[in-house]
Amino acid sequence: MTVSILDGDALLDKKELDFFLKGNTSLEDADEPSPGTWISVGGWKDLQTLITINESLKNFINDLKDNLKLFKTWYDDERPESIDLPL
Repeated sequence: MTVSILDGDALLDKKELDFFLKGNTSLEDADEPSPGTWISVGGWKDLQTLITINESLKNFINDLKDNLKLFKTWYDDERPESIDLPL
């Protein structure tokens, strides 16, 4: 119902919704290997798509690679959803 309301109010970003529901559905491999062994192949492919969906996320992969230890610490946290995302 919420999606229908947002769509009716022209507030729904359909590319973001599609990504949220499906992730990266491409059969192609990622352009480059994951910078960390803790990032799954599917997760890395999703990040490759995510940076193209929203302008505010365009630098996320570079930020991740430049601060890999910081992101790994966040990833390993018992409840990462309860703390701020690095940077």
